[in-house]
Amino acid sequence: MTVFKTGDHLVTNIDILGVTEHHGLYMGQGDVIHLTGQYSEILKTSVHSFSGGKEVRIKRSASNPICAIETAKEELGTTGYHVLFKNCEQFVNYCLDKIHTSNQVSNAAHLITHVAARNGVFGSTAAEFAKSTVGTIAIVSTGAKAVGEYVGLPDSINTVIGTPGDLLAKPLEAGVIGVSKTVGDTYEKLSEGEIVDAVTTLVEGTVDTAIDIVEAPFKVVGSAFNAIASWFD
Repeated sequence: MTVFKTGDHLVTNIDILGVTEHHGLYMGQGDVIHLTGQYSEILKTSVHSFSGGKEVRIKRSASNPICAIETAKEELGTTGYHVLFKNCEQFVNYCLDKIHTSNQVSNAAHLITHVAARNGVFGSTAAEFAKSTVGTIAIVSTGAKAVGEYVGLPDSINTVIGTPGDLLAKPLEAGVIGVSKTVGDTYEKLSEGEIVDAVTTLVEGTVDTAIDIVEAPFKVVGSAFNAIASWFD
C-alpha cells in the first residue's frame, strides 16, 4: 500500500480508458484538497472520495509541504472550474509552485497545433517546421511524456523526457489560455457597456500573455534542471 506524505501531489485516472486525470494535494490524515469539476469547488475530502475508489499514485512531493498546504487551505471553498483556465491540475501546481499550468492542457495544445501545422493550416513555413527534425523531436517528446504520465513513471523522468516538447508546448499553453481569457474578459466588459474597462482589460491581458509566453521556456529549462538535480539528492 502506498504511503502518502503531507504535500504529495496525488493523481488518479477517472475515465474508463484511464486517460483523464484528476489531481489533488494530500494534506495528511487521509484527506485530500482538490478542485472538483463535478461541484466546481475546491473541497477537502477523503482519499477514497477523491479517487472514487480507483488507484492513486504520487506524481511528486512538495519541496515545501507547509507552504503548499497553507496555500491550498486558503483556497478551500473557492468556486469555479474551467478546463483551460482553472482545472484540478493547475490548482495543485499553483499550491506547489505558484504557477498555473497543466500538462493535460499543454500536451493537447501541442498535439492539435502540430497536426494543424503539418496540414498547412498555419502556412507553409509552419508546415515545414512541424515536419522538420526539430518539430518531430518536440512532438515525440510530448508524446513520450504523456505516455510516461499515463503509466506512472516518476515525475522527474517525465519532466526530462518532455523538455524538448515543453519548450514548444508550454508557450503554446500560455498563449491559448492567455488569449482565450483576455478575449472572454474583454467581451464581458463590452457586453456590460464598460468600454474603458474593456480596453484596459484587453491591453493588460495582452501584455500579461506576452510575458507568460516569453517566461515559459525558461521555466521549462528550470524544471528540467531541478528534476535532474533531484536524482542526486
